[in-house]
Amino acid sequence: MRVQGNPYPPPGVPVTVVTSEPIRLRHGSAPMLVEFAPGLRFGLRPGENRIMLPTGCFRAQLWSQYAFWSVGRAALDIDTSRGPVWFYYAAPHTIYSAGAADFRVCTRPGAAVYAAIIAAAVLIPLTVVLVALLLR
Repeated sequence: MRVQGNPYPPPGVPVTVVTSEPIRLRHGSAPMLVEFAPGLRFGLRPGENRIMLPTGCFRAQLWSQYAFWSVGRAALDIDTSRGPVWFYYAAPHTIYSAGAADFRVCTRPGAAVYAAIIAAAVLIPLTVVLVALLLR
């Protein structure tokens, strides 16, 4: 006996993920990804990303891919049974910070870490040169 399923798949619910600028790398930028469940993984681009999901509750796990590491991780629980969902993901400024996900617009975390890295890159060599000049 042959079992015949529903020829029309259940309608999907539109989920819109609005993302910030990606993490800048030396040659390009780190790709951003979202995973709602095993097998429901999507690549994201800066701006609005529209994805069709089945109805239900999902845990959206967002991150940026840097070589073999997942950086800038953030997670958000969403419910698509009530209709279309909009949420935001802000990738961090550096690979050393966590990302941010919310139902409201969020700012990119890690600006202080980025400023500290730049300041250290400038101040440490200047300090070494000044100490060397003073000890002469």
